[in-house]
Amino acid sequence: MTNEHHHEPQNIILFPGVVKRLVEEGMDELKRKNGQKALQLFSQAETYEPTSAQARFGVVLSLIELNRQEEAVEKTKALLNEGIGDYYETLQVHVSLLVQLSRYEEVVHLLETVLSENRLPSEHAETFYELLHFSRQMSSSQAYDASLLDEEHKKETELELRAGLHATNEPAKWKALQTVKQLNVKALLKDVRELAADENAKALMRTYALVLLHDWNDRMPIVIKKEERSMEVQPAELSIPGERDIDKAIREALEEQLEQEDPVLLQMARQLHHTYLLITYPFLPDPPNPKAWACAFHLVAAEQLGLETDEEDMVDCYGCKRFDVLCASNEIEALEKDILLESQDQNQWFHT
Repeated sequence: MTNEHHHEPQNIILFPGVVKRLVEEGMDELKRKNGQKALQLFSQAETYEPTSAQARFGVVLSLIELNRQEEAVEKTKALLNEGIGDYYETLQVHVSLLVQLSRYEEVVHLLETVLSENRLPSEHAETFYELLHFSRQMSSSQAYDASLLDEEHKKETELELRAGLHATNEPAKWKALQTVKQLNVKALLKDVRELAADENAKALMRTYALVLLHDWNDRMPIVIKKEERSMEVQPAELSIPGERDIDKAIREALEEQLEQEDPVLLQMARQLHHTYLLITYPFLPDPPNPKAWACAFHLVAAEQLGLETDEEDMVDCYGCKRFDVLCASNEIEALEKDILLESQDQNQWFHT
């Protein structure tokens, strides 16, 4: 009796190019979003050639397509340990999977180890610093503190926070900006200036950056554009939001009308005003009539609370022109969605 029917897989003689063909077919199935079929093809290719980086990585991509991240991260871990494929490309996928699985402590430990070896290629640096920054913020035991600015860690911390300030991930960008303020990292002044001037960044974040520049006594001119308006400012010379004369006058007019009559409505109107000025800062309300703006915030707040109002009576109470109130109300309502979102999400960072 012969053993010809009991060969091990490694004894099979393959047709030339069969692994390459299986990988190509697997990629075609992935493009069609057919993860299961792709997984079968890549797995078959891996069986024939266990060290094929393309086959092994194809298995990872197929598992991700099938939302099987737990299995995929074990595969990328094996690739890293075995040194198969491009180390940094695999590491990027591996770390991204860990972030998706909320395994932030592992990300911090892994990336701190990699970065300490000082062999990170420049094309991957920003991505890894951004992932490290985000994971450190999300990890309860890995928050930033002043010790990260000692001589041993200073350069890495600054690189990490710089990547955070330029991140496409909004929470990571916010956290980086907060941390830069908290640790007073003035080495990143240029990056904070770029964020303040970035028309694609969220308006409230840009205001936060501009106030930080004011705190740092930055006297270099900077051009700020929001919506259709543009102005050049010196941050050090600005009054902070809430402390400008017109801001105070609007608050006083609201308090005069509502403090005794309806404290809940007053709080809502104050919140609308407060967030509006943070979104539009450093531009002043236009028309520059504080009573008209107070009346407009009163009207919009009442509408949000479902209260009936008499517009003519309110205009008379505030002693302003109806046209000015209408202009102010239209601008508030145009930004109403942003105002409500910012009120809920980020407004706690400003106390004016």
